[in-house]
Amino acid sequence: MASTAYAGSDAPAAQALFNEAKKLMAEGRWAEACPKLEESQKLDPGIGTQFNLANCYERTGRTASAWAVFLNVAGEAKAAGQSAREKVARDRAVALEPKLSKLIISVRASDVPVKITRDTLEVGRGQWGTPIPIDAGEHRVVATAPGKKTWEKVVRVAPDGATATVEIPPLQDDPAALAAAAAAASENKDKNEREAAEDPHPGRTQRTIGIVVGAAGLIGIGAGTYFGLTSRSKRDDSSPHCNADNRCDDDGLALRDDALKNGTYSTLAFAMGGAALVGGIILFATAPKARASQAGWHATPMVGQRTMGLHLQGRW
Repeated sequence: MASTAYAGSDAPAAQALFNEAKKLMAEGRWAEACPKLEESQKLDPGIGTQFNLANCYERTGRTASAWAVFLNVAGEAKAAGQSAREKVARDRAVALEPKLSKLIISVRASDVPVKITRDTLEVGRGQWGTPIPIDAGEHRVVATAPGKKTWEKVVRVAPDGATATVEIPPLQDDPAALAAAAAAASENKDKNEREAAEDPHPGRTQRTIGIVVGAAGLIGIGAGTYFGLTSRSKRDDSSPHCNADNRCDDDGLALRDDALKNGTYSTLAFAMGGAALVGGIILFATAPKARASQAGWHATPMVGQRTMGLHLQGRW
């Protein structure tokens, strides 16, 4: 087992499992060896472990799994510059291709989103109707959808290149699920209505957040103004230390460096402050309004080419 231990790997346990698997394989106890190789590979991945795992899968009739792992070994061996191991793994995979059993899952057109699983794996829409290599044996196919009865079937896939097909029919309505969904929707509606009735000032929290965010924006704009003025002042102070060709002495260079830094700070402060101010205005303006029978405030954002603000009107 040749591998590099990664952070979080358990190389000693992986090596012990690998050694035990090798003994079991030497005794012909392949079915017992495969799980140990799987666990070893999980704990400390290695090309050698993968190759032995693929061999173990092939010996136990898991042809599709063996084929896939041999191809993975070939890819990793190529990347590692192990041309001999790559050739052996690729040749083993090619030899298995005529023996690959396949499963076709056909799904009839449905007006609801259907989720398909095969054993514990989700079968994406791209796989529907396509022969997919699979290990021979029994496989459980399940189809589910909101408000529909679950459909399931155990399909047996024969070995040695056989192809099995399972067709999933349109799912039937589940009255219990539909009733439960309707009840939940009704309860949620009632809850929202109760909360609205109990809250005479809907949107108060959002408006408060809007005011805080807007105030932070104003502070940012103020800071931008301060840094901008400071930058200009530093630039003016550097003029006596620089000639017409912009060649400056040490003091002039220091002042211009300060001017540049303050200019950068000003730009950042204006950008963040402006964004916060606009965000605060939007939060305030889009907060739920009080019902017509109650006192309330209405806010309309005003953003111009050179100005931004709020137009507030309301009644007590």
